[in-house]
Amino acid sequence: MSQTEAQPQGEHPAPSIDAAEPIGAYLARTMYSDLPAPVVDAVKISILDMLGCILAGTSADDVATIAAMVQGWGGAPTCTVLGSGGLRLPPMSAAFVNGAAIHQHDFDDVHDAVTCHPTASTFVSALAAAEEARGVSGRDLILAVALGSDLTCRVSRAIVGAHGHPWYRAPVVGMFGATSAAAKIFGASADQHVQAFGLALPQIGGTYASLHHSGSSVRSIRDGLAYRNGLLAAQMAMRGIKGDPEVFEGKFGFYQAYYKGAYSRDRLLDKLGQDYEAPRVSLKPWPSARHLHTTMTAVLEIMSKNALSFEHVAEVTFDVGRFNTTRCEPVTPEVQRSHIDLLGNLPFSVAAAIRHGNVPLEVYLDEALIDDVVKKALPLVKWRYNPEQDGDWRFEPGRVAFRTTDGRTYQALCKTALGHPDNPMTEVQRREKFMRCVAIAAHPLSKAQAGRVIEAVDKLDQCDDIRALTALVG
Repeated sequence: MSQTEAQPQGEHPAPSIDAAEPIGAYLARTMYSDLPAPVVDAVKISILDMLGCILAGTSADDVATIAAMVQGWGGAPTCTVLGSGGLRLPPMSAAFVNGAAIHQHDFDDVHDAVTCHPTASTFVSALAAAEEARGVSGRDLILAVALGSDLTCRVSRAIVGAHGHPWYRAPVVGMFGATSAAAKIFGASADQHVQAFGLALPQIGGTYASLHHSGSSVRSIRDGLAYRNGLLAAQMAMRGIKGDPEVFEGKFGFYQAYYKGAYSRDRLLDKLGQDYEAPRVSLKPWPSARHLHTTMTAVLEIMSKNALSFEHVAEVTFDVGRFNTTRCEPVTPEVQRSHIDLLGNLPFSVAAAIRHGNVPLEVYLDEALIDDVVKKALPLVKWRYNPEQDGDWRFEPGRVAFRTTDGRTYQALCKTALGHPDNPMTEVQRREKFMRCVAIAAHPLSKAQAGRVIEAVDKLDQCDDIRALTALVG
């Protein structure tokens, strides 16, 4: 990063051409054949991952409540509510329900370097748009998700400074990915993409309140709240409704309004259409906040490499810096009753890892399993503040000390969590994750059904109509 790039623009005059213009032109002209093969492969992997996350989320009470609520709104039943047993709703309603499900277990993909959830921001809006448009191919869907997810990442990486703003970054930056993905499905022109961004701008929202107050449903349903509006922005633009100009860089544009002008135009536009972020997206091997995963990786690597089970564990101690200290709150009965709060608790997640030798989804949902971890494993878990953890990184490294009942000691330092492209999940691990997700859906898929979904996504670039896929998961 150059010195020029690192400087926030503050009150500097806006460029004569807002970044929305070249972005809109790039989105309109880019075709499936322009995508490099590694990007296509990465997007298909992420689409399967998102399908699993949505299906797992369908069993959540909030998702069922939202589904029942929007059914009362009426409208043409053109789009699939995934994992619903056949429910179809209007596009906005379907995107709302599917989006509300996708982050229920904090299991959706993430870009470790630029802090966003790329495919969660694009998939639900693109899927609803595809079913609304009809006759949309698998290649069309892959292209829309690839472009939208890349834009989400670019909008996020252009922000200078990781902290000091009240906005929760994922839904705020993800709105542009959701909007562009839907608009691309609809066949938007360059100007229609720009208008869609201008219509998305006044609908952007989401603060850190849901992270700082326990018991809120907002953190788990936020993608439904946000990204249905990306679909709405695209729908309006396609019908000739005009949006606000100077979307990104104007005096009242995104970066000035939300980030006080602290952004880099170069980071937003550099190598647009040449370098895609999809291959750099991480998958989550376990449900829980990504900040926890370096420590969990270190713990489970020690156990795996040394053939340790829970019976061998005398004590596990991990180090935290200032940020992860906030992830070490006591596991109170209130936290135990809120699965989204429990998913962000580092001591509990480490305790679950040593208790099960993995971190199953059910350990955050089943009262008996939660109680078992709290009573039997959590007392063995200790944490301590270490200033060495307060480095210049997005996620603190995992620094773990492990002592066994027979006196052996092990230590591990993990800087790259499992699921990162530099430490990727294997194909077997990815498929196992999908199988675990669909097993807890409101309408669970059999192994045979899940296998057909995996095969369909693997051959998505050969699919003539995306409804062949939604029929398998609807």
